[in-house]
Amino acid sequence: MTAVLAILLDSYRALKAQKLFKTVLGLSVVVILGFASFGFNEQGMTFFFGLLDVESEYIYEGSKWAKTLYLGIFSYFIVSIWLGWAATILALISTSSIFPSFLSEGAVELTMSKPVRRTTMFFTKYLGGLMFVFLQVGLFCVGAFLVVGWRIGEWNATIFLAIPLVTLFFSYLFCVNVFFGVMTRSTLVALLFTVLFWFTTFGIRTADDTLSMVQFRTETLVSMSEKSLEAAEDNLKEYQEELVEIRKQGSDSAKEYYESQLKRGELNLEDEQKSLNERRETLGQLKPWGIVLDVIRWPLPETSRTIGLLSRWVEQDNEVSFDEILSGDWGEEGEGSGDRRPREIATERINELEETVPAFQIIGKSLIFELVILIFAWWIFVRRDY
Repeated sequence: MTAVLAILLDSYRALKAQKLFKTVLGLSVVVILGFASFGFNEQGMTFFFGLLDVESEYIYEGSKWAKTLYLGIFSYFIVSIWLGWAATILALISTSSIFPSFLSEGAVELTMSKPVRRTTMFFTKYLGGLMFVFLQVGLFCVGAFLVVGWRIGEWNATIFLAIPLVTLFFSYLFCVNVFFGVMTRSTLVALLFTVLFWFTTFGIRTADDTLSMVQFRTETLVSMSEKSLEAAEDNLKEYQEELVEIRKQGSDSAKEYYESQLKRGELNLEDEQKSLNERRETLGQLKPWGIVLDVIRWPLPETSRTIGLLSRWVEQDNEVSFDEILSGDWGEEGEGSGDRRPREIATERINELEETVPAFQIIGKSLIFELVILIFAWWIFVRRDY
């Protein structure tokens, strides 16, 4: 146990001594100050600690929209963009050298001379690398918690869930980094392959989400076409019945009118049927690709979804959602209820489906991926002659 603590302490000191650790910490302070500079008063919103005021009918101090907006900015933008992208890249740069440097000539021999098992050494070093993110996010969340409590009087402890979620997210990438670092002993190669893997997973997820959006939108259009086709069939049937009655009465003028309407109805029915067939064909072509992307995506870690869990949990007690603010839906009765476009309907369906994916499934399958990669890295580490 003493040896494990010594290795962890050594890792902490090595990370702390790096300029990037202090740089990320300093940038996190700047981000928190920027977050704190935004607030609310009785008339609306304030920026730059009150230097700029923006009046708003809905978003003002004490309103339900203000609470949702403030927490949404934290979870959707600050955590996703700063912690999920910028700080993660800096953390990868800082931690990529942990195993290659350790495996360099001289360093590993000195450590191996101590009575510490290789397995213990490997996983302790791995946890030491995760400390970089854990400490950074922990300090960041303390600042965010105080800012949210000050600005909207919401002492929301779910903010601290960002610590395990962001650390988990980073671990999905760090295990790949460790694998290539142990295999190649090169910091640069490990970093490049990790970033490549990250962007590959991002590309696959984006393609899958985009295809799902198009598929749901096409399904909505198919449903609309089916309803239009039914209406066209009803109209055509009505014209046919009217024409039969007119022919019995012998009215030439009415007969010409209904014959023209009947011809127009037949053309409309033909167009609607053609449109429905085309959309069904498109849907049939999309479904196989959706299955292929789902199969490719399944074994990969859910990086974005893991961080996205924070938004779900932070918003769970809110009266309104952050999406309603972004869409400008302020809840006026009777507006926009029956005039939604297919894209809006598809977006809503995707969001609803995303909410139904259990957290244990998102995190569980990602941890399975991490475990498999770590087992390969550990096997290389313990079997190699030093």
